[in-house]
Amino acid sequence: MNNLRPTILIIVGITGDLSTRKLLPALAEISKNEKLPDQFRIVGVTRQSNFNKGKLCKNEEDEKILKDKIDIFEMDLNEIKDYLSLKKFLFEIGEKYNLDNPQYLFYLSVPPLASSKIIELIGKSGLASDNSKLLLEKPFGVDYDSASLMLSHIDKYFDEDKVYRIDHYLAKETVQNLLVFREGNSLFKKTWNKDFINSIEINVSESIGIEGRANFYEQTGALRDLIQSHLLGLLSLTLINLDKNYSISDIGELRFKALKKVKVLKDKNKIVSVRGQYEGYKEEVNNDNSNVETFASISLSSSDKNWKGVSIKLSTGKALKEKYTEIRILYKKVRDHESNELLFRLEPNEGISFSLLTKKPGYDHDVASHTLEFNFKNHYESLPKAYEQVIYSAILGDHKFFTSGKEVLETWRIVGQVKKNWEDLGDKDLVIYKKGSEIEEIIN
Repeated sequence: MNNLRPTILIIVGITGDLSTRKLLPALAEISKNEKLPDQFRIVGVTRQSNFNKGKLCKNEEDEKILKDKIDIFEMDLNEIKDYLSLKKFLFEIGEKYNLDNPQYLFYLSVPPLASSKIIELIGKSGLASDNSKLLLEKPFGVDYDSASLMLSHIDKYFDEDKVYRIDHYLAKETVQNLLVFREGNSLFKKTWNKDFINSIEINVSESIGIEGRANFYEQTGALRDLIQSHLLGLLSLTLINLDKNYSISDIGELRFKALKKVKVLKDKNKIVSVRGQYEGYKEEVNNDNSNVETFASISLSSSDKNWKGVSIKLSTGKALKEKYTEIRILYKKVRDHESNELLFRLEPNEGISFSLLTKKPGYDHDVASHTLEFNFKNHYESLPKAYEQVIYSAILGDHKFFTSGKEVLETWRIVGQVKKNWEDLGDKDLVIYKKGSEIEEIIN
């Protein structure tokens, strides 16, 4: 028994890859942990006629948990009459299962280009009521102007506090721990500033290539695919300033304030960045003239008084040696010794490590670096996956894992400057790198 508000989750595109691979398994896990509202239904919207809902779940256990919670509704997503029918259907579901004044969560698990029309028809059909929330997947636009138009479009039908723009990176366990770690440990709380920290590096290294997504990648590239969509969100969380009276509900606004002070680093009016493309990419996308980057690294700075002078670098690439995501904090050197390094590993093997200098055993006064390591899996049987946190937080009305419209525009402001610079250069500075390279190799 819990006191969560009765909820109907409407997954638009329930038969798609995101739904079957991420959302439904997440819902099954939340249910197993008894964190779903006692009064809870899933309405799966699909264009497929006579769809068998028994085919939705990838494993039998998830199917057993969810099958009695799911109702399927077939509709044409471009026809307002079908939205009016959906409205009636949702009312009937509420009546049938005795849901007391349920909230409606519309999760758009559809291609980005389809979202605009769906939002419009949800609004025009009267489904965007005070009881309704809208959950959106990235990307949010393709540049500053398109993102601004999209925000204005959504504003016609939904208030900002009813919109949940998903950045699943923010919902990862290690990322959630970042604030607790720095604020809960006085050693790091007092040193989380320019006086002690020399540099911040955020890296996403992917070992796979574009995996058949040629059309998507030719229109996107690494800068927009990951740096705009995810890495700037991680950076904003790293840079936020917290006073002693801060509340978790303030985190979104604090991330926005941190982003506003982030600038693209320039050297003699030239943006400091590296872009690359792995060997064989042009053949893969069948475009000999492609200068789309599969690797991107940008250098940034912050005008915030706590971070002035701290080096900031965001890097990501495909077809690299290893798969990992990390936030790396390098402290200032003491004399000629190595820097202390604080590492937040988001994947694989989520955890936190910190390097310390100690004296080597022996007669001489030699110094060595050793690492203190905390791995979540060594201490906890299982970790909630990012989409479990996303769905549960949306049910609660908690925005901390979601990106505000203001944050979206700030990320496009930053990325737009880099993109414009690259377009002006053509392919002059495009580094062609071998598959299996490492981030530092390409940068150097």
